[in-house]
Amino acid sequence: MRRQTVLLITRLASGAASTLIRNAIFSVACTLLLTCSSLGQGGGRTTPPNNPSPPPIPPQQVGFDEQHIKLESTAPRAVIKTERDNCFLAPLTGIQLPTVGVTTLQVSSKAKKNYASGCNAFRDGKFDSAEENFRKAVNDEPKYVAAWVTLGQLLAGRQKLDDAKTACSSAQSADPMYLPAHLCLADIAARSGHWDDALKLSSRAIEIDPSNNPVAYDYNAAALLNLHQAPQAEKNALKAIEIDRNHTDPRVHFLLAQIYEAEGEHDKEVAELREYLKYANPTDAAMVKQYLSQLEKK
Repeated sequence: MRRQTVLLITRLASGAASTLIRNAIFSVACTLLLTCSSLGQGGGRTTPPNNPSPPPIPPQQVGFDEQHIKLESTAPRAVIKTERDNCFLAPLTGIQLPTVGVTTLQVSSKAKKNYASGCNAFRDGKFDSAEENFRKAVNDEPKYVAAWVTLGQLLAGRQKLDDAKTACSSAQSADPMYLPAHLCLADIAARSGHWDDALKLSSRAIEIDPSNNPVAYDYNAAALLNLHQAPQAEKNALKAIEIDRNHTDPRVHFLLAQIYEAEGEHDKEVAELREYLKYANPTDAAMVKQYLSQLEKK
């Protein structure tokens, strides 16, 4: 999480809020949360190289008791990590890997070169070129798990969910203990609203590493909330916060606020939104403040 793990939570404001506030919260949902991001289809530079941010797409209008949270990756940010031989996109950029995938150790220099070229192309906003190079890498080395996962994340961001699932499943098949593969598939399941699958995949990720990676608990909490299991969702969101001691991804507090709303815990909801505001960037903070103001008046 920043390391750049990012939790996205899409919230449909309650009917009691004004249209202006609902629109504002929907906007922050696209910024904070999941399904509102897709990668541009063009090959040219579209954003600054240090923070490629694809344009938003309209979120789907689905609800959970008139409140809906979705957990997906944000507009991806590529961070080259040579020591881990990957350039995962958010929210996987911050996960800790106890070891490099076994299959990654056997990757040829040609495949690694193509993968590095894909990472650099993505960083420059050249998404078509990035996809092409990632595909070259996995064609050269079909068990190159890091390349499969990054390709899957890129395809998911471009709303090619079937292809994304195939890519991340290839990584999972090549190395069933490779944590990013399970989280990549959990992300795709969440994007698709397949919360049972998201729960199963994130639960498996927690089994693989229950102590170091808050991302798995984030997805698990989001899935549980959407499956109407708010108490367990709360437990896992709190576990994510416990692991993420440096508050590198404050958006988990936004998720926890949604959980408390589902539980009717108004004061706790307000407290979590205030906690989120301590760490949020100015744009996100301004939008949440608008909603918080309305909420506190209720």
